[in-house]
Amino acid sequence: MKTMKKIIVAVMMFTIVTSYATENIIAKPSKAITLFKFSDVKKGHHYTILDNQGIVLYSETIKRNGTYLKQFDFTALNTGSYTIELEKDFEIIVTPFIIQSNTVLFLESKETTIFKPVVRVEDNRLLISHMSLNAQPLKIELFYKGESVYKGELKGDKVLKQVYILSAQEKGDYYLLMSSGERFFNRTFEL
Repeated sequence: MKTMKKIIVAVMMFTIVTSYATENIIAKPSKAITLFKFSDVKKGHHYTILDNQGIVLYSETIKRNGTYLKQFDFTALNTGSYTIELEKDFEIIVTPFIIQSNTVLFLESKETTIFKPVVRVEDNRLLISHMSLNAQPLKIELFYKGESVYKGELKGDKVLKQVYILSAQEKGDYYLLMSSGERFFNRTFEL
């Protein structure tokens, strides 16, 4: 009889323990993993994830040539609009995306390409060209030894180009600040 009571008590304890165990399970939300893939990238290219107010959420420089893959978990981000910008040698590819209910939707049809100005120095000539698909002017300011020596603007067609002759006697370091729309570009060079 004592053994029967012990078995009944053990069965009741086991039943109580298992019923409590099933009641207190807390479900964790599943992670929404998004895979970014960039093809034909080079070491030194750079990408940035921004929110709709231009605040940088993540930024990284690519460390090798080829195809680049990166996983992100966006469950901590608010519902809203974001962009990812891939900065290559001569262009910036801007891809907008939306987060809704932990789902990421890339708006590839709204992807845009911003071309960077191309700057070359040959002897004492400064050559600047810029492809502006939205026909925005390119503002230029040239600095020599920390002082602004020239301010100007290239405007006109979608392809802007200009050659500037610099004084051969003014040797040293130059700094070129350029802007188109809300984008700024800079370049240093030496004569």
